[in-house]
Amino acid sequence: MIQYSKYDSPMSPQSFMGVLHKRRGIILFLFVLIVGVVIAAAFLLPPTYRASARLMINYQLEIEKEHLLRLIQVNDKSYFERLSSEPIIMKMRSILEPVVVALGMDKASADGESSEADRTRAVELLAKDLKVEREKDSNVLLVSYDSQDAAFAADIVSKVVSEYAKQRPTLERDDRAYEFFDNQIKAMRTQIDELEKKGMEYKSREKVLSPEKQTYILFETLGDYDQRLSTVRASRIANEARLKIIRDQLAKGGEVIIPNTDVGNSGGRYLFVNELSKSLMALEIKKSALEQKYTPNHPELASIVAQIKANRNQIKIAVDELTQGEEIDIKAKLAEERALAGSIAQVVNNVATLSRQEYELGKLTIGVEDLKAIYSMLLRQREEAKIAAGKQEYLVQVKVLDAATTPQHPVKPNRPLWIALAIVLGIVVSFGVAFFMEYFDHSVNSVEDAQNCLGLPILAAISDFQVPVFKANQTESKGSDRNKV
Repeated sequence: MIQYSKYDSPMSPQSFMGVLHKRRGIILFLFVLIVGVVIAAAFLLPPTYRASARLMINYQLEIEKEHLLRLIQVNDKSYFERLSSEPIIMKMRSILEPVVVALGMDKASADGESSEADRTRAVELLAKDLKVEREKDSNVLLVSYDSQDAAFAADIVSKVVSEYAKQRPTLERDDRAYEFFDNQIKAMRTQIDELEKKGMEYKSREKVLSPEKQTYILFETLGDYDQRLSTVRASRIANEARLKIIRDQLAKGGEVIIPNTDVGNSGGRYLFVNELSKSLMALEIKKSALEQKYTPNHPELASIVAQIKANRNQIKIAVDELTQGEEIDIKAKLAEERALAGSIAQVVNNVATLSRQEYELGKLTIGVEDLKAIYSMLLRQREEAKIAAGKQEYLVQVKVLDAATTPQHPVKPNRPLWIALAIVLGIVVSFGVAFFMEYFDHSVNSVEDAQNCLGLPILAAISDFQVPVFKANQTESKGSDRNKV
């Protein structure tokens, strides 16, 4: 056979039909075989059912952000980015493992016991077969599962949806902030207790109850002492002034007349001296009047003179007693002044001592008030974090739009589609094989093939013809007769 693929002529429509006619046997065989196998597989394969459910996911924004930042935007990019993470969340082990355990998908052995490896394998297989898709650009999720058991597929989808709806809101909860504040509060409380313990020990050792209150009491006492000292000093100075006046009058030899402005202990003596002075003055006036009428020996005048003498003696005695009383009173007030001055000095010393103790106590308990302020702030922030963590459980809402039901019609195999594909595949494969065989068949089939192959002119060509049936039979019979002869 001569290889002449280089000189093969292009295929004409007649040649195309000729190839089909020539290879009709293999074409028909392959077409029937492929169509038969595919149709048989479509009817012999077990049916697969698909159970599905639809969920709607809503994210509730925080009220503070809604009002302050105006974040109520349905078409917000971050909103849909969060939705794209929901299929991943639904396939988490924490959600699928309870479904695997509840439906017994992890019990691989006959005794009904499951190992951790079996459970992990079952969870991975469920995550692989479970389909979670977002429908278009909405916030609706389509959850589906394929199985040969329709009721089992519906149970899986229902339990996955139920577990997801139960766990999804809690996934937003973040207790790390609450735990952080709780740890900080405990550490702060320990520091405050240690400092307060040092302060109590120092107060007990130094007999200090409350520096603020004790300082207030000492200053109040100091003020009282100072006021009393001023009063006593003023009274003493007044007594000294009166005593000086009395001594000056006695030194001049005149009558002792002192204005009485004191209502104290010596007030009665001053009144008595003044009364005696007034009485003496009246007697002197009366004496002067009698001296103009009578002689010194007159009994009435002698009586007046005797009374004047007696009055002067009484005044002298009263003035002596008064001066002695004033001197004693001045000494008493001087003593009281010294006592008050000593008390004031003692109070001042106590104030200085208390100030030193307060300073030492402040050094021991330095920062306690600041720590208490921080402690109060941490308590408030911990409660705010606790409230915020509680609110986060309500920021994601899962609503079941279509619950999973037991499917009545299988989704696989799709027999009409398989039959159509079988016909198309049979046609393509059978025709392809026929033309493939024809392409590698280099036999001479036409005058043009012979001329192109040999490169010589063709003188004549014998067309195809069919031998009649009866002539063929006669020829065969003659040949058999000759053989017999």
